[in-house]
Amino acid sequence: MKKKLHYLCYVWIVFITTPWLTTSCWSDLENVSPAALKPEITSVLPETGESGTVITIAGVRFGTDATKVRVRFDNTTDAAEILSVSDTEIKVKAPGGFSDKAVNIQVFVSDQLLPSRYAQFYYIERFRPEITAIPATTFYHAVLVISGINFSPVAEENIVKFGDVEATVTEASETSLTVLVPDLGDVTSTDITVSKADLVSNAMRIDVNLDQNTIAKYDWAATQVRSGIIHKTGTFALFGDVQRRINVLDVTLDQSNELAIGFSTTNASTVNMIAGLGGIAGINAGYFPMSGAVDKDPYIRIDGIEVQEGTLNSVSTRFVNAALTINNNIASVRHLTGSSNLNLQAAQIPFSEAENVIVCGPILFVDHNHIQQDDNPHNTSSTARTGLGVSADGKRVIMVTVDTGNGVTGVTTPQLGLILEALGAASGMNFDGGGSTTMFAQGFGTNGLVNLPSGGSQRAVRSVVYVK
Repeated sequence: MKKKLHYLCYVWIVFITTPWLTTSCWSDLENVSPAALKPEITSVLPETGESGTVITIAGVRFGTDATKVRVRFDNTTDAAEILSVSDTEIKVKAPGGFSDKAVNIQVFVSDQLLPSRYAQFYYIERFRPEITAIPATTFYHAVLVISGINFSPVAEENIVKFGDVEATVTEASETSLTVLVPDLGDVTSTDITVSKADLVSNAMRIDVNLDQNTIAKYDWAATQVRSGIIHKTGTFALFGDVQRRINVLDVTLDQSNELAIGFSTTNASTVNMIAGLGGIAGINAGYFPMSGAVDKDPYIRIDGIEVQEGTLNSVSTRFVNAALTINNNIASVRHLTGSSNLNLQAAQIPFSEAENVIVCGPILFVDHNHIQQDDNPHNTSSTARTGLGVSADGKRVIMVTVDTGNGVTGVTTPQLGLILEALGAASGMNFDGGGSTTMFAQGFGTNGLVNLPSGGSQRAVRSVVYVK
């Protein structure tokens, strides 16, 4: 009878250990006592996560030999990667292959008869970032907005690449990323991707505007007019093999540098008018009627006082569909829309919003969106141009003159817009060009005249934009 009982006990031990042996072929039970206890899980932290999450499994009877421990997720064939083991704690990396579900975790120890009871870890569903829209073109150091879904609202958690070149993410939300475009070399187009953790978005192709790239990367001859005011000049091939000569005033508005509008009913040269107003740098501004020309006076307001009503009858919108406004030394370029009386529309801008206003045109671009120019010789001819752009925050103003004659060629209004944007403007407008195009920088050039006006000498004008 005693032998029979011993035999039954042996059968029972074989019966209860067979399933474990089939799933743990690496176990060696030859010297295992039937009284051995199984490991026990008391907690799993964190309780939720994703692939790659480091999980701490607390419990007892894990041992200290990592080679004897296996952790399995939902009875998968391959055990999870174990990072460390002590008798009361296992650190393990959550394996891939799961999403939006509860997964059973089980610990196996080779010198224990049975595995632990199940504990659960919930895989959070993760959504791959997706790009839905980007601008048509870009260039070095451009501020570019990527629209999409499933981005991280934490800027540094998004990796944006142009090909293999990583960009700097400056602002982020779940649906929008603002990036500073890196140097892309000489490529004419490249793919943009967004990565979040190990999830990579679709790729979207973007063209590189080579002319704007040339402007942004050009080695300008730069000098400081005053702290916060830089004068830059360059002559180089642009928009084809044609030589262009460009002068730039890059101005940071602050307590030392105040943007202002100057006006005189008795026309005067840009240099004399700005110098007479106590200005240190500036450009010619609005249109004005010359002998035989169509009346196209702009609306002008200075320090809260309307100094010129502006022409209200049948002025082509190309001359009056943009307004430079200045309020508390913050500048903006506004697009005036409609078919008539745009000077009147400018006059209706509340004084509380703009102490200073001057109308001109055409508008070139607003918030980096370039405005379609009408097919008219005023816009399409390559001539001397004067333009002004402002940064998105209105604290940086970029003034530009492009000369013509003396071996160089001017530009069209769309090309002027590309120049202003490449120099850092978010919005830009055209001012009176041709023979009026003039730039003044105190202490530079000839008595402050730094460009070469069309025709060889300054034209007397009626208004200026300047810094004092």
